[in-house]
Amino acid sequence: MISKFSQSAIQFIAQRQWIIWFWSFLILVACTWPGKDLPAAPTVGFDKIVHSGLFTVWAILALIIYPEKSRLVVGLGMAYGLGLEFYQQLLPFDRTFDWWDAVADAAGVLIGYLFTKLVLKN
Repeated sequence: MISKFSQSAIQFIAQRQWIIWFWSFLILVACTWPGKDLPAAPTVGFDKIVHSGLFTVWAILALIIYPEKSRLVVGLGMAYGLGLEFYQQLLPFDRTFDWWDAVADAAGVLIGYLFTKLVLKN
């Protein structure tokens, strides 16, 4: 059962489409940031958890805002993650294409989809 606070938060997000665009922009900034300026990962594979988490939140936000477009949201989320990897390859500093990052992004989208459908029942 979803609490009244959660219902209020969902309503707040659902009425503000700019939130998903802002989160998308923050992901772009995070993926553009020079790798040498990022703190060292506390454990191997931590960056994959970060990628997955960013896209889990992205999918949840997008599905709250566009609940009737779940297929489109899932497809766009995965395409965005893959597109960012190609974009990183073009950057003139220490960012590179990584298939495992793209897989982590896609996994995050799917986790967000499942959370939204099973927990939020959106």
